[in-house]
Amino acid sequence: MKTWRACLLLIAGAVLVVAMPQLAWPSDAGETRLTEETLRAKQFRFSWRTDKGSGFNGIAILCADGTIAGIPSPNETFWLMDGDGHLVFKHRDGRTSTVFTHAERRDGKWFLSGPFQFNRRVQHVLEEVPTSGIVSKEIQSRAASASDDDPLNRAVRPYSKQRIVCLDPGESYRYVLHDGSVRTIRLVSATEQRDHVNHLVRRADVRVEVDGRPLDLVCGPYVMPTETVGLRIQADVTTGWNKKPPKRVQFSLWDAADPIVDTTQFVFPIRNFRLFSQGMQAYLEPLHLGRGDGDPAGLRGYHDYGFDMAGFEGGEEILSATDGTVLRFWPSDENRCSVAVQDAEGCEWGYVHLASFASEIAIGARVSRGQKLGTLGKTGPSGNFSHLHFSRRTAERNLNVYPWLVTAYEAAHPKGLFAIARPHHFVRTGEKELFDGSNSLAFGGRRIVEWRWVFPDGETVRSVRAEKTFHKPGAYVATLWVKDNHGAQDVDFCQVKVFSASSPETAMPHIFMTCTPTENIRCGQPVRFRFWFQGKGGGPITVDFDDGTHLGNYRSYTELTHRFQTPGIHIVTAQCEADGKPILAKLKVVVTSASGIRE
Repeated sequence: MKTWRACLLLIAGAVLVVAMPQLAWPSDAGETRLTEETLRAKQFRFSWRTDKGSGFNGIAILCADGTIAGIPSPNETFWLMDGDGHLVFKHRDGRTSTVFTHAERRDGKWFLSGPFQFNRRVQHVLEEVPTSGIVSKEIQSRAASASDDDPLNRAVRPYSKQRIVCLDPGESYRYVLHDGSVRTIRLVSATEQRDHVNHLVRRADVRVEVDGRPLDLVCGPYVMPTETVGLRIQADVTTGWNKKPPKRVQFSLWDAADPIVDTTQFVFPIRNFRLFSQGMQAYLEPLHLGRGDGDPAGLRGYHDYGFDMAGFEGGEEILSATDGTVLRFWPSDENRCSVAVQDAEGCEWGYVHLASFASEIAIGARVSRGQKLGTLGKTGPSGNFSHLHFSRRTAERNLNVYPWLVTAYEAAHPKGLFAIARPHHFVRTGEKELFDGSNSLAFGGRRIVEWRWVFPDGETVRSVRAEKTFHKPGAYVATLWVKDNHGAQDVDFCQVKVFSASSPETAMPHIFMTCTPTENIRCGQPVRFRFWFQGKGGGPITVDFDDGTHLGNYRSYTELTHRFQTPGIHIVTAQCEADGKPILAKLKVVVTSASGIRE
């Protein structure tokens, strides 16, 4: 519910809940009788308390027309005096939300309190503040859209009712659902897990309480929000990944009745592209697709500034995800690598590493969502792999666009099934590693009923999670198959780089794989492939197309064409050796039958 948080950000930055004794005001010999005249046009500091803590909602202004300004929550829309002389707050739909049964006057100011009718464990408190005091006219006018002061929420608002909040352990945030019920989210703890090769965070286990009930969340790449008691919640990032969040954990919150993103305003940014068909670098995922990425002697860091989707160089059309205006090219208009599109809120969306640009894309040009911006490439600082880097950034924090991309893709593919074996793994020999397929997705009311992990030595584990130990260094692939309740199947892969425990290698190369098209491929249709070795010391690459066709001496980066004659899922495998170590990579190609039905 955006409005409560908006005021919190404007006035207080965040809600801090601390244990405190029940308030008791001393008696005052002054006037204690309330009337509409006494309250009209007055301003009050509006807060709440329970037996576990308290928080600040904002400044409520009781307008002469019976409306409440400064608190844009629908729970505080109207005010009036009831027959017993109590101040009453009304919900937008006319329900009574708060009855202030206690009123006192002290030092010339009114103090009122009373139960919140939608959760009577909550007491609402009003403390009068001078009209010319802490709330200026400028703040009054901004109160209704207070979240404008937070760049990340301002970026979100045109597209989603998502609210982004940050909490430290022990702090709480009150989120009001559309039906007026309140969910109190309290952060209990956050614990990061790191790999033993680069000591980078791979996931965080975040425990919260929702209305006092414990809920465990996983914070990490490829994780979608969790729904509980009408609330949708996601742990976006912890300070273990970076120090940009002002508090320990950054959360995203939605009313579960709302979409994650409005897909009439935000669309998937690649045309006719199969999601998870190729490599990705997701939000929070350690770098791994580029040359030297993730190597102990290479580039070590997190992809916490956008989302990378690999694709065939020059073969995929890049679309504007939103309406907007072309703001700039980078690094220059003459040497273009990326384009920034500014939306109506003044927020920028970045599309980076494009191979070419549509002729009509010029600075100042208006673009519509779904309009072609250019083609996917590997220009600029791409890490030597072809991909779209898509991002919405602010100077303070970055938006986790993964749930938005999945939702936009689902809008165009409402019956999709996607195995998700990712993220990639960096491990040491002899070390037991956990592989988790629980992030796999099924759209359109379908549900996944079977998970099957297949490892390079042939071991198969029929479970959503599997543990595996690797005994020799190299670059391997773990394969995940899933099946839904309609019998449909899908497959995905995660790269596993294994380093010697006793004397870890400083680098472990890999093979980057790409193809086009990735969607609606028919039998006999030409599919273009390009693979290349990322690293040093690689020998000849062999390619197996999973249909009896083999190439014994493929030259890195050479474009080739292949036609699949049978429908189904084909797993294309590329492998070689580097310094005696196996280097393996896999790519799926989904071929449909003549009727267009995937078999």
